[in-house]
Amino acid sequence: MPKLPERFLKVMEDKIKNILSPFVRVPAEQITYETVIDRTSVSSSITLHRMYAKLAEEGIAVPDYWNIKTYGRLLERINHNGDVNAASSTEHPVTINFTNIPTGNGTLAPAVGIDIEDIDAMPRATDFREDEFYKMNFSPNEIAYCILQPQPYASFAGLFAAKEAIVKANNSNRNKPFNSIVIDHDQEGKPGYPGFNLSVSHTNKVVVAVALQMGVAGSVNKTVTQVAPQQSGLTGTARLLMIISVLISLTALVIALLK
Repeated sequence: MPKLPERFLKVMEDKIKNILSPFVRVPAEQITYETVIDRTSVSSSITLHRMYAKLAEEGIAVPDYWNIKTYGRLLERINHNGDVNAASSTEHPVTINFTNIPTGNGTLAPAVGIDIEDIDAMPRATDFREDEFYKMNFSPNEIAYCILQPQPYASFAGLFAAKEAIVKANNSNRNKPFNSIVIDHDQEGKPGYPGFNLSVSHTNKVVVAVALQMGVAGSVNKTVTQVAPQQSGLTGTARLLMIISVLISLTALVIALLK
């Protein structure tokens, strides 16, 4: 990459800081290379994705931004954009670090992910198909589905929460762009993703999603090229985990309503 003029770099940094500032709630002039800009510094996962969508709107596309911790790391990622894209090619096998507990019969016990999101945190858009946030986080089919729902923003928030829950159940999915974690719906409207059982509920203010990853044959840290297909039935352990997860999510909904 050719060396850019120092004045151009200063203008570029100022632009980036001004974009980040309202999201991380730090004055632009106080942002340093050590300033934390990850999920811990913003109000929600949706806000984090909105921040990078805003950068993309200004022509600053940042690949694999979910593992960036500080402003300094962000600048490094932007400066080495080409190398990062090459390293994250989907043609290579993915090393999955399952959080599931190995069972005695060579399979992995089910894992559960739960996520709660504020519907009002979803950015308003005049055209969901052209908005950077929605393009970065949802597939064209998901956007088409949500647009047709009575409450599009609640539907988008529900899908976003389901994707977060999938990531929490299997952290290897964190290396995937959200628009590549595509959630389908059956004829009855039930959401689904290969290898997972999903449940999404919402009030007028919040959505909650539960993702139950089914037991997968193999061992921890095994290199694979795809996740096992979704199983049709629930084991006793999986059923118990789902019931517990639903109870937790219902409790979370009640707490959110009482705030």
